[in-house]
Amino acid sequence: MENGERKISRAVDKFASPQLSAPKGAAGGESVFSAAEGAEQEYGSFRTASYSSARDSPSMLGAIGVNPKNLELSKANTQMVVRPMVHTPTVTRIFSRVEPGSLRGSIFTLSSSAIGAGVLSLPLVMKNTGLVMGVGLTIIGALLALMSMNMLVDTAEVVLFARGATGNRQISYSELVAQILGPAWGITLEITLVVYCFGTIVGYLLVIGKAIGGTCEALNIPMASPGTPIMLAAALALPLALFRDISSLAYSSLLAICSMVYVCMSITYQGVAEGTVQNLPTPIAKIDSNFCSSATIVFFAYNCHVNVFSIYSSLHYPLVSRMKKVTQRAVALEVFLYICVAVSGYLLFHDETAGNILQNFPPTNLMMTIGKAGVACALTASLPLCLHPARENFYLLLDKCTNTLNRQPAAINQNDGLDSMNTPLLRADAQSEEIEVASARSVQTERTRTTGGKTGKQPLRPLLFHIIVTLSMMGGALYLALNVPGVSIVFSFLGATACVVICYALPIIMYTSVLDQRNVLGTNRGLIICQKISLWLLLGVLTVIGAISASSSAMEVFYLIRGKKD
Repeated sequence: MENGERKISRAVDKFASPQLSAPKGAAGGESVFSAAEGAEQEYGSFRTASYSSARDSPSMLGAIGVNPKNLELSKANTQMVVRPMVHTPTVTRIFSRVEPGSLRGSIFTLSSSAIGAGVLSLPLVMKNTGLVMGVGLTIIGALLALMSMNMLVDTAEVVLFARGATGNRQISYSELVAQILGPAWGITLEITLVVYCFGTIVGYLLVIGKAIGGTCEALNIPMASPGTPIMLAAALALPLALFRDISSLAYSSLLAICSMVYVCMSITYQGVAEGTVQNLPTPIAKIDSNFCSSATIVFFAYNCHVNVFSIYSSLHYPLVSRMKKVTQRAVALEVFLYICVAVSGYLLFHDETAGNILQNFPPTNLMMTIGKAGVACALTASLPLCLHPARENFYLLLDKCTNTLNRQPAAINQNDGLDSMNTPLLRADAQSEEIEVASARSVQTERTRTTGGKTGKQPLRPLLFHIIVTLSMMGGALYLALNVPGVSIVFSFLGATACVVICYALPIIMYTSVLDQRNVLGTNRGLIICQKISLWLLLGVLTVIGAISASSSAMEVFYLIRGKKD
């Protein structure tokens, strides 16, 4: 295997150029394509959707002087065959236009879906855990996020291969959960998404309120009360949230990312220029009652797992190896930015570091005032993009509850999880009609969430019902935003609940369910058992951390609201 790969590499370096193209039926093509087809059956390497079979796709092997008969049959060599091999100079890769579905475009999309308001609470993590432990916690969070995203990709690969989906990468998180674990787990995911989106609205309102308040203070504009900016943000976002079609707001997510990147760069610049470690207490490591809440803030900061499948399906040459490159580089970009912001923000303010780092900067700081104004505008426009999927998932839950109550006993399908299957995992003829119907609607909701686009052919709700649900969600989020003491509590609670489920629990449960089906290379059975045990132990630790953090945040908010009433 290694000799074959080295030979390909040497041949590409010596002969290949961007202008090379191989005609169909090039010398040696028949043999290598036959090997590719056989290897696909064994290893599950998929061709792209552009070609119906390997024999129809162009191969660069013959053009660069490599005899496919000398290639050892392996998964790596198979992927090189099914993906056209064109050597692109490094300068071209760096400075060429970023195309949709390209590696660089996919990296940017995945990383930008994670970089959000959660980064503003990372300096608090350094304050609560110490400088070195805080950096270590941020790196551990990155490794956990990378591991769980790769598990999702591997799990999807097994399902697609068992389905016979050659070249078709159209699958979503909701569909994957429903097919592997059954419809009940699909409902669990939808409930989790409602909680996550609703909580994100609360967090956004808190960040917007502080940003508007700081901007108005810099411009000497008086505010009637501290809650006025939050109510103003909700009032501005409500008309946009009532729209059924929010595709026109898709660019607001790009504006939000640009604003957050500007704020992160400004914090890093000022931290490097003015931050100090001398003459001030800078603990190296600290473990106390705030450790679990700090860990869940980190969990929240890396949450982008729902978007993995939409990026995977749109990737050019959607191979597992290429998608893992996307996840690795996106997480590397995130962890670099997060550490810069967290360390710089903490070194600027030390023990005075707030849960929202923007609160620490005075109104006279022009650079940060511009950043506050940009964040306020961008997040206000992004609020409907959070409320829309929360509302649509709520509608789906209502529909499923109604269908369950009205369904006759004879129509109830048997258990659709893996335990009820006596055949290999999810053969195409073993999929139940009920799962397909349930998952199809979940897929549409998830695509709406990740792209901010239309809801497709989903039936329209009565206008009055639509308005009542929207007002109820916005009103509930506004009530919590006016009573929650800080945005870090919201991000910590979401990280402890929704993010633990979406980012860790479901990926680990699904991955361990299909681990035996992935054992195509004869891995030692004992190693598989050890891997399962270690993953379940890891999930147990993460669940305990999440439970402690969630209960702590909930009790803090409860006693605060109760104290205000008393």
